[in-house]
Amino acid sequence: MKVLYVAGSGRSGSTILDNILGQLDGVVAVGEVRFLWERGMVEDRTCGCGAAFSACPFWTAVLERAFGGSAGVDPRRMMALLARGTRARHVPRLVGSPTRRRRFVAGLDELPATLHALYEAIAAESGAEVIVDSSKLPTYGAVLGEVPGIEVSTLHLLRDPRAAGYSWLRRKPLPDKPGAVMQRQGPLHSAALWTLWNATAEALGRGSASYRRLRYEDLIAEPEPQVRAIAAWVGQELRPSPFVAPDRVRLAPAHGVAGNPSRFTTGEVTLREDDAWRTELRRADRWRIDAVTWPLLVRHGYVG
Repeated sequence: MKVLYVAGSGRSGSTILDNILGQLDGVVAVGEVRFLWERGMVEDRTCGCGAAFSACPFWTAVLERAFGGSAGVDPRRMMALLARGTRARHVPRLVGSPTRRRRFVAGLDELPATLHALYEAIAAESGAEVIVDSSKLPTYGAVLGEVPGIEVSTLHLLRDPRAAGYSWLRRKPLPDKPGAVMQRQGPLHSAALWTLWNATAEALGRGSASYRRLRYEDLIAEPEPQVRAIAAWVGQELRPSPFVAPDRVRLAPAHGVAGNPSRFTTGEVTLREDDAWRTELRRADRWRIDAVTWPLLVRHGYVG
């Protein structure tokens, strides 16, 4: 099973990339799979196709194939095991030697076998050669990479931390949870997490042929060449091309189990950078984010 894992920090633009890649033959995009247990099975939120998770024919078939139905797996148990294996405090164990990482993942009880069954069922039900998982959390990607039978290619997607920080501050309604809004974070918190998770993704991928890095801003500036390059990297072609113009794509419904509300967007979509932060982010907040993220800001060309 090939998994294209989109790693990085929150509000990095992974959902739109996930949606675009999911339009290609041989590829299935399923959103942020690490939230399947909580937002799908426990909360029964809306799938990207528009149906409730429990009523979605795709996910119903996946759970039936993997576990004999939803009753065959305990989602709260999976949530607990994931929390145990992917917390920030475990970064040293996952970034260390491959032997140490394998031993750590093997100690997560039935989690590796459950993930294998889940991704195997996703591949079988979709008929796809590549599964796109935009869960982003680098530690989850590291755990997934140690599951026998799963071949993970990590696409590290970065976005300017000031743009991401501004996005975390905004109130965004959740279409699949009426009356609720997306999680919000202050600038210092979002900047600290941006630094932690992007540094972790770099450390995990350093020197590996199955790791590549892409800035969100470069993706939006030249979307078609960037998507074509990503597809070729995982052995696929840009066919059929979802691009109807250099900056516009046509999106069909997909089965993203979790992610930004943009996963519900279908039809023709114009790709443009959301740079409202340049005029609307308070100067004091911008200084705070700059101070926390400065080393990576410089390294990835976000200064000057």
